Amino acid sequence: MSLFRWVIVILGLTFMQIGSGPHPARAAEVSSGGEEVVEEAVLDQREQALKQKLKGIIDQLEEVKDMRRARGRQAPEPSVIQEQQAEGPPGTVPEIALTDIRVMSQRVESRPTGVTQSSTDRSEHESQPTRHLRESLESIPGIVPRQEHGGREVNLSIRGSGNKTGCCVRNIKMYEDGFSVTQPDGTARPELHDPWFLRSIEVRRGPSSSLYDNYALGGMVHLRTRRGRDIDGVETFVTAGSYGYHKQAIAIGKEYGNLDIALFSSYQREDGWRDHSQYWMSTVNLNIRYRIDDRQTLYVKAVNVDEDEKFPTRLTLSQFRANPRQMGGTSTTNPVTLGQKLRDRLTMVGAIYERQIDANTVLTTEADYHVKDINQPVGTTVNPSFKHYTDLRHDGKLGSMPLKSYLGFFANYLEQEGVNNLNLNNGSGAFGPVTQQNRFSVRNIGGRFREELEFTPKWILAVGLGYERSDISGFVNNFSATTTTSTLTSTVGVNRSFDNWAPDISLTYRLNEGTNIWTRASVGYGIPQFSNMTVGLDGNPGFNNNVKPQKNFNVEIGTNTQLTPTLWVEAVGFWTFFKDEIITQSVPITPTTAGNFAVNAKESQYRGIELGWRWMPLEGLRLTGAYTHMDSQYIRFVDQFGTGGVVTRVNQSGRQVPSVEKNVFNIKAAYDHTPSGLGGWVEGSWIDSFYVNNNNTLGAPSYVLFNANAHHYYRTHNNRYIKFIKTYVELDNIFDKAYVAWATPVADSVADANKQAFYAGIGRAFYAGVTLGF
Repeated sequence: MSLFRWVIVILGLTFMQIGSGPHPARAAEVSSGGEEVVEEAVLDQREQALKQKLKGIIDQLEEVKDMRRARGRQAPEPSVIQEQQAEGPPGTVPEIALTDIRVMSQRVESRPTGVTQSSTDRSEHESQPTRHLRESLESIPGIVPRQEHGGREVNLSIRGSGNKTGCCVRNIKMYEDGFSVTQPDGTARPELHDPWFLRSIEVRRGPSSSLYDNYALGGMVHLRTRRGRDIDGVETFVTAGSYGYHKQAIAIGKEYGNLDIALFSSYQREDGWRDHSQYWMSTVNLNIRYRIDDRQTLYVKAVNVDEDEKFPTRLTLSQFRANPRQMGGTSTTNPVTLGQKLRDRLTMVGAIYERQIDANTVLTTEADYHVKDINQPVGTTVNPSFKHYTDLRHDGKLGSMPLKSYLGFFANYLEQEGVNNLNLNNGSGAFGPVTQQNRFSVRNIGGRFREELEFTPKWILAVGLGYERSDISGFVNNFSATTTTSTLTSTVGVNRSFDNWAPDISLTYRLNEGTNIWTRASVGYGIPQFSNMTVGLDGNPGFNNNVKPQKNFNVEIGTNTQLTPTLWVEAVGFWTFFKDEIITQSVPITPTTAGNFAVNAKESQYRGIELGWRWMPLEGLRLTGAYTHMDSQYIRFVDQFGTGGVVTRVNQSGRQVPSVEKNVFNIKAAYDHTPSGLGGWVEGSWIDSFYVNNNNTLGAPSYVLFNANAHHYYRTHNNRYIKFIKTYVELDNIFDKAYVAWATPVADSVADANKQAFYAGIGRAFYAGVTLGF
């Protein structure tokens, strides 16, 4: 319990600021020039051009304000700025209300109040290799990124949710530029996102199904790409490094009046730091924003990723200790002879239409088509899906009290059709006879509302509620296969419906523009996956109708505050209660295949603290850190697994939940010398040990890593050919530490010595790259 004292200390320092008042905001000074006699038509054209420019400036200022809020640095409220402008020195021109074109100093705010949120800035996504999202997210407390088996595949965990899956990201909702990239079955593929394209990542932590519906058990991750006006021309990026890594990327962007276009493309490949782990992938990301008029905006987005990847087998602990970079397997499960590889295509196309109905009301509607085409050594799967939401936001008053209202509706649909085949184990990954056919659909429909009432100055009460109806239906045909024939043995059908409610309430005190204190209670929910209900407790195909939907209830108290002019601190204490948490476990079925089955833990709990800080003691010097401490425990849980047709039950109550690190710590010191354009940083990360089985007898060891950006350089060139040049040199895992980068829970029906759970992280690696702007 002593670790919770850190939260009390930070809260105490925050309350000591009461009475200090808001930090002063600088009033804008507008100088008046001489008058000219110009024809009315020319004046109209000039007026419209200036209004459009002002609208663009206000949009960019709002983006800066959003990023500061996400980092806990509240920008001055527009009302404060206007008051200071009105009281400015003699001779200043009073602010002009441009109501005729609806250019407003405060747009209708879509960011929820009373939610724990942090964000990165552009420095976390440039002047580095940009191999995957882990490079960018380690600086945020509460979220733990893990490198999966290769490429840009990263597993994400927020407060213990999302880290017990065999692939992808689940139990956390992911968005890019306002589009949900989590499919209706709760699966998100982080390979869709190239970090070089990004300008920021925002993480909202804590159960949030009232805001983001199904599977928001841990929270939400929102990735934002750069706009055309940010690029304003052409940028090229070339980088290369250890283990055969190289990447080429290009960004083309421009703003033409009401039209903003940004096109990104990249090619990335690596020989891999483990045997049999080569990959290549190409990405295209197109963003078109068109301001139809001063009330309407249309945004169109298209993303496509092609990925070709070989992958090794997870290692037992003895294999990891003998050679952490081997490909694993045995003479009958050799990844080379099995042809273990994937050939996947991920595509999303969508549009967002936003209309400002009046100065205080905004209507937003979104629709997108999202498909995964998966080809792996045991079969093929296609997942087309359609998603839609419409919401209405309004800034009004309840009496004299400011009131922000939100009302939303959503619907989504996914189909899957897949065929699994016997792997002939002939070195080419050739398909043999069919072993399984599956086809199913997931339908979700629901609505939500939220009210944020500033009932007294600086105090905001937020109340929200979400409802969702989910239907899963489909079937699985299972076959007994030899190298030449297959025979239908069983059919498993599923037809289940779920109704879920998610309330949310928070109370926020805004001490000043640099300090917020909040307390929140919220609920998250997640329905079972189709595969959870069609795999038995022994990992073989079978009906598992006992799997229930999972829910969690979270209470927290936190603050983000500017303690001094150069020190910003975030501190949060949380306690999350899970009911029927779905625990997925891996178990071997045959010498060449493994299955994943699911059981519910009746009751489990997660509690901990999250600390983040940013200190700039000297000009150009920035010290940042993120620390997460979390205790996880099964309160009531009778584990089940099958062996030889016999189901074994084991009481695991009181044990730690697997795949949850108790401590995660990241610290970074960066220095940038602005006059010369030179800079560099050094970073250290400590990841604590964690168990990989429910019985807590086998675990992944803790580790410490050190990385250094030994040099990065930025210089502008004001000529007709080159706008700027950026270079970097980086050394990762300086001491060549062998560590477990990823491990998933393994069933206790397998002896500890035979549990295949571990993937090794990358060894010492050197990278260098250059970016040119034209």
